[in-house]
Amino acid sequence: MMREIFVPNFYEEGGRIFSLSKDGKSIYGEAVTVRGKSSYRLFSPLRSKLSSSIKVGLKPVIKREDHVLYLGAATGTTVSHMSDAVSSGAVFSVEVSPVPFIKLMSLSEVKKNVFPILSDAQRPETFAPFVDRVDLIYQDVSQPNQVDIFSKNMLFYNSKRGIIMLKTFSLRSELSVKEEIRKIEENFSVEEVKDISRFHKGHLAITVSSS
Repeated sequence: MMREIFVPNFYEEGGRIFSLSKDGKSIYGEAVTVRGKSSYRLFSPLRSKLSSSIKVGLKPVIKREDHVLYLGAATGTTVSHMSDAVSSGAVFSVEVSPVPFIKLMSLSEVKKNVFPILSDAQRPETFAPFVDRVDLIYQDVSQPNQVDIFSKNMLFYNSKRGIIMLKTFSLRSELSVKEEIRKIEENFSVEEVKDISRFHKGHLAITVSSS
């Protein structure tokens, strides 16, 4: 039996995570399970860092009406499930590369609360005209200055909540990882830190809040 978990429209059955889909369509080839009049899209931890973080115990605060600024949207795999979660909100999806952006555009035709933005996450002021408000920032950007990008956007948009998928694989040592977390703590309260390396090598999932 499908059991709703702490994220809106996210369900668990048999150890697997699903998102409730209004349109009932498979977006990227994922399985769709039908229960009565409801359709649930499989949300594999192997395909998404958000799913894997939930799988290892992270409890991100995501609300149904949230306006999410998603940095590093790529082709939209996780964006599509975030869209299901914030069914009464919006997902402003920033991607710098034109190639995956084409798929983001196609996704937005199915998921009407997804708004693709072709821009550089390092320059939040350039896409501000396309973002009405930000309740939550979700970042999956594999760059050396990933924490700086995250902090800059959190502060620029005055977001009260954030989730960053911190790539540690490229950092030189455990000390470097601790230094990156300390940099986050300079401006925000770190709520949870989970190692998701069993699914995505060299990554931590971190949730933060801002007063």
